[in-house]
Order: sequence, then structure tokens, then C-alpha cells
Amino acid sequence: MKSDGEAFQTLAIGGELWLKFQEIERRFYGTPSAADLRKFTVGVTATDGYKSANQGFTFTITNANPVVKKPLKPQSKTDPVIGKFFEFTFDDDTFFDADADVLRYSATKINKDISENLSINTLFGLNANDRKYSSLSGSISSIDVPGFYNLSNSLTPSVSGQYQQHRRLVGAYVSVDLDFRNYLYLNLTARNDWSSTLPSGNNSFFYGGQTLSFLLTDFLKTKDINTGIFDFTKLRVAYGTTGNDANPYAVFDRYVAGYSSHPGFPDVDTLTFPLGGVNSYTASNVLGNSELKPEITREFEVGIENTMFHNRFGFEISYYNKLTEGLIASLPLDPSSGYTSITSNLGDVRNKGIELSVNIKPIKTENFVWDINWNYSQNKSKVEKLDVDEVYIAGFGTGGIYAIEGMAIGQFKFATAQKTIIDGKEFTVVDGKGNPQATTDQELLNKDINEKYRMGLTNKFKYKGISLAATLDFRYGGHMFSGTKDYMHWTGSSPESVLNDRNVFILPNSVVDNGDGTYSENTTPVDPTALHTFYSGGGFNGDDFAVISRSYLKLRNVSLGYEVTPVLCEKLNVSSIRLSLNASNFLLWTPKENPYIDPESTTFGNDISAKFGEFRGNPTNETFTIGLNINL
Repeated sequence: MKSDGEAFQTLAIGGELWLKFQEIERRFYGTPSAADLRKFTVGVTATDGYKSANQGFTFTITNANPVVKKPLKPQSKTDPVIGKFFEFTFDDDTFFDADADVLRYSATKINKDISENLSINTLFGLNANDRKYSSLSGSISSIDVPGFYNLSNSLTPSVSGQYQQHRRLVGAYVSVDLDFRNYLYLNLTARNDWSSTLPSGNNSFFYGGQTLSFLLTDFLKTKDINTGIFDFTKLRVAYGTTGNDANPYAVFDRYVAGYSSHPGFPDVDTLTFPLGGVNSYTASNVLGNSELKPEITREFEVGIENTMFHNRFGFEISYYNKLTEGLIASLPLDPSSGYTSITSNLGDVRNKGIELSVNIKPIKTENFVWDINWNYSQNKSKVEKLDVDEVYIAGFGTGGIYAIEGMAIGQFKFATAQKTIIDGKEFTVVDGKGNPQATTDQELLNKDINEKYRMGLTNKFKYKGISLAATLDFRYGGHMFSGTKDYMHWTGSSPESVLNDRNVFILPNSVVDNGDGTYSENTTPVDPTALHTFYSGGGFNGDDFAVISRSYLKLRNVSLGYEVTPVLCEKLNVSSIRLSLNASNFLLWTPKENPYIDPESTTFGNDISAKFGEFRGNPTNETFTIGLNINL
């Protein structure tokens, strides 16, 4: 609040005009119709006594989001000196996914020629997957007539862009299932894929798996042995491999449209082509890799499933050990080479852990049932081999997450305040003004993205036709970058920004470098504004401050339902009627260091890079629904 009582606003937040503009913001999204989902199936079935075989052709086209139009993307107030109103962008995105089993042949219950105790099911086929994506966009840097959103409504020419992506995967597969006396099962699978996104010499890759299951209780019953309190016991062991290709266009160098940011001309932020009737293209800064190989994952798993006391108690536990060889990722390059990155096979990553699930039915009467499910999982990752010292995965400003050989994947590195150890105690090194000195290189924070473990607890209650269920999720450990904390700290709305009541103070445990290898006690007070500029203030020198705990406890879901009695349903001439109320993600508990954001939020993609964190992301949606289900 200013001295005259007016609310204080930073330049980044904007003013009243921004608020008015937000009121008229519109968004449009395409919705798939029945015409966008097509599936064609032709099949032939033949029976020959004990053998049956079918040969079929299935072709599926799925355009799940055919057209996504966002005529009004998030916009911002432009520089009033230039005199522009608002910038305006139009996007038109189209997705196409076709998946076809061009040949599928299966034979079942092949046992009379072998043994009455052995049953064999076989399946083989050919599969083709074709995926396309196209994007067309246009933008203008100002609008002449406010409220008329059209690319022609500007004195400046519109800037258009187009992107197309096409990939194809063809696979041949076979599966064999063997069943010995209904208690010993063996499943064998194999597949070979040919991918269009890999070099011609490396675009074929083979993988498969084997699973052996033994039903102990069923075996004992064949021997007329009483299983006692055990209703069902199953032992299983499995080993398998899976293959993965790369994103399109990682093999060859390519051209991109010419573009220059801040070219040096007065009042010109960007330089785009065509310019003066002349077009321009330049080599992409991503180097093609003609030696790229498929990524192969090998996994071993062993487990046991068990139910007891007439299904009143049960558990399932498994252990897995998974090694990914030839991990495909983007590797940064020295810009002096003319390129900034290359898609490459960078090394091997191992993940191993346990998964446990327990089911209990404490109470079961004629009218009331109480079910409990508790699950626990723990995973440990380790980068076992890298072809380079470290690999950048994702990040922002002067920080990011990295793969480093011998450590868990996703290690945080940031430029931070310089530290020194004096007589076994850590001190912060400050300059002559009392402000922290930034490190010249990124420092390893000894923090990573991986949780130590996670748990879930679900309780279900049912009394006659009324049911109530609630699910809790708990995650412990791991870290994330929070752009929300960074931003709130910068704008003075975080709890830390009121440090020392915003009065000057001497930074605790700080020293000054004397320049001769020795240090002196710091006696210079620092202005909190300057300190907050270092920590989360535009320069990103101390953004390690915004790396926070990823732990949370969340009430994931609560549902209340009522099933109308069969007598009333019969009078209404329907099979069943169910009313339901559902609420999701409306209660969240986080550690004291994170009063800012839901730890599940991310704005950095949907793969491992998503675990870096979020940059001023939106709050998580709380969902409340009312349902009515009627079966005729």
C-alpha cells in the first residue's frame, strides 16, 4: 500500500486496463463428435473340432481432438510508449491418430494333439500406427479496433507460422499362452517394430517377455490338500524387454524460418520474415543424429498375491528391477559449434523398488460393509552410465535438473549464494554492500525430484443402499522448483518477504572475502529489497531459494452415493437408479516451506521434465460433481 492509500502494483502485474481486458477474455475449444471416431472391423471365424481360428482386419481412426481453436490466447498489455493496444494470436491445431491391426490370427485350446492337461492359445499379427499433427498460427502485435479480434485488424502485417509432424510405426507380434492343469501358466510374447523416427540402419528393434504364474491353492486342491485359511495364493515371476523410438525429425539437420530477437533497431523487439518481400530460412540449432538407436528397457519382477479368511484379508507385493539402456534425451552442445542441442542415446538408468497393496474387510454384515485398501510404493533410481559428465533435463533461469552418473536421476543444480566453511561452520559470502555473492557456476544442491515413498488409503462404507468412500494420498520426499514462490517473493506477498519487518539488517552468518584467502565478519546491513532481488528477483542469481519440498497429504476424492431400492425401481420400470455426489482435490496439506502451490502442478511438459516443477502455474482444479445413473 502506498503512502496515499493507493494499492501498490508491480509493473509485471499490470493495472485496471488489464483487469477490464481479462473480463472479456474468451476461449474456444473443439469437441470431438461421433464423426471424428471411426472404427472398421472385418473378421472371419472358422471352427475345426477342437481348434478355432479367426483372421480379421481392424482399422481405427481416432481424431480425439480434431480442431483446437484458441482465438484469444493469454495476452498482455503492451508498452504504452509504443502506443499499442493488445497483441492477438490465433491457433488452429489438428491431431490424427490411425492404428490398424492389418492382420490378426489366433488359435485357441490346441490341446488334444498334445495332452489333456495342457492348453495352448496363440496369437500373431501385424500392426501399423500412423500419427500426424499440424499447427497453423497467426499473430499481430497490436489491434486497431479494440474488441474486433481478426488478424487483419492491425496496421502491422500479421506473422504466421505452420508446423507439421508425421510419424509411422509398423510392428509384427506373436503371443503364446500355455496352461497346465489350470494352476501353472506361462505367457510368451515377442514383437519387432520398424520406426520412421530412427535412422534406416537402426529403425528395427526386437523385444519380448516371459511371465510364469503358479496358483498354489489350486495346485493343493488337485492333491486334495486343505488350503485352510487361504482362499487364493498366486506366485509370479516375469522378465521382459520393451523398445522405444525417438520423437520425429531427430535424425537429420533441418531448416527453420528466419527469426531474430532484439536485432538492435530502434523500437523493434523482433525481426520476422518475410521482410521487404524477401523470405529467410536458417539451419536449426538442433543437430541431427544419424547414429541414433532405439531405447531398450529390461525389467525383472517377482510377486505374490494372497487372499485369506473368505476374502476378508488380502495383500499383493511385488519387487521390480528395471534397466533402461540407451536412454534417449536431448544433450546440450556448445553454441560455438553452431548448434545448441542434439537428440542422443545418453546412457543407462536403473529403477528398482517395491509395491505393496493390502485389503481388509473389518466389518461385513447383512446390511453394512466396511472395506479398507492401503498401498505403498518405493522407487530408487540411479544413473549407471553416461557418455558425458552430466545431462541437462529441464530447467529455468540459472537452474535445472540433471542426470549425473552414479546419482539418482533429476539432481537440482542452481547458481546460488557463495558459501565458505570456517572452523566447521558454514557462512554466506557477501559483497561490500552486505548482499550475497552469486556463484559463477551452478552448484549441486543435494536435492532431487524423487520421492522416498508414497502411500494411499481408501475407506469404503456401505449401509444398505447408501455408500461413502474417501481416498487419501501421501507423498514424502523429493523437491521441485516453484515459480509461484519465486514470483510471490519478488512481489512482496510471500511470508519470507516480511523478514525483520522489512527493516535493514545484517545477513546472519555472513562474511566478507578479504581477497587473500581469509574472511572477515560482515558488519554491513542489507536492505531487504536488495536481498529479495538476489533471491527470486529477475536476475535469478539465488533461485535455489525457490526449490521446495514436493511432499504432500491430499484428500484425493470423497464420494457419496445412494442406490434406489429394487422395489421402487421395479415400480418405475427401470433396472437401477443411482444418485452420487463427488468431490476431488479440495483438501491439501503441505510442509511449512510450501504454502504456495500444489506439488503435483507442473508447466514443464508431461515426461520426466515435468518433475522440474512449475513456473507460475495455475492452482489445481477442485472438482465437484453430481451424478444420476439410470439403467433401463
